[in-house]
Amino acid sequence: MNRLQKTELELLRNLIDVCGKLELRYYLVCGSALGAVKYGGFIPWDDDIDVGMPREDYRTFIERAGEFLPSWCFLQTYATDPEYPQIFAKLRDSRTAYIERSMRHRNIHQGVFIDVFPLDGCPAQASEIKRLERKKRRYKIRLDSANAFEKGQKITTGLYFLALRALGYHRRTASTARKLEELVSAYPTGSSAVWCNHGNWQGMKEYAPREQYGEGTEMTFEGFAVTVPAEYDAYLTQKYGDWRADLPEEEKVGHHFYTVCDLEHPYTEYF
Repeated sequence: MNRLQKTELELLRNLIDVCGKLELRYYLVCGSALGAVKYGGFIPWDDDIDVGMPREDYRTFIERAGEFLPSWCFLQTYATDPEYPQIFAKLRDSRTAYIERSMRHRNIHQGVFIDVFPLDGCPAQASEIKRLERKKRRYKIRLDSANAFEKGQKITTGLYFLALRALGYHRRTASTARKLEELVSAYPTGSSAVWCNHGNWQGMKEYAPREQYGEGTEMTFEGFAVTVPAEYDAYLTQKYGDWRADLPEEEKVGHHFYTVCDLEHPYTEYF
């Protein structure tokens, strides 16, 4: 492991400790589930940790985790950090700096982090899911309006974001995120046959039968026990296809891009 991965692993240990004390369900998801199953830890070229929790457990975690976390852990949501433009949480290390390129203009906590995604129930009908996706897109575009000046954008995209800024959407991050969260959390996990991780970026691949998650399966991640989705083969196949195959060398790259990664000094020194 490199030092960044060790820092993230410490955050994960604290999260799992809280889940144990509060008797909360969690799963390693996305690339972290793949890493646990295939490599027994981090994907060698990956640089993040993703955790999913059923919405009911996620709410309890958000409300009570602060009772147990060390003082240097910051639980970031749009409620605790109003310019944070996501509907999932990040658990951050306040002693460090990890300034993502896409977030460098935002006045938010920017320590090293792991992602904590709520898993929500879904409508029963495919047509209702499509309608939900259309509504989600409108809110997500508003949340992205602060990125109007990013380099490499299409001209039409930049102009659209500028129009949203003119309407003041970049100053309504918390209220927009709250409305989007209310939209996606309207379907209880207990009565839904399908769950979705709305916070991740893979669209329809995030809609999975509830049984894929189930009670979870224990795996080892860098030497300690973690939980991954119960039907991890089906879960990973749905998201990644032939996940057992080796990737070409040119595809073995991380997907986070940062302007600052400093494990010795807090992010506040860069603002």
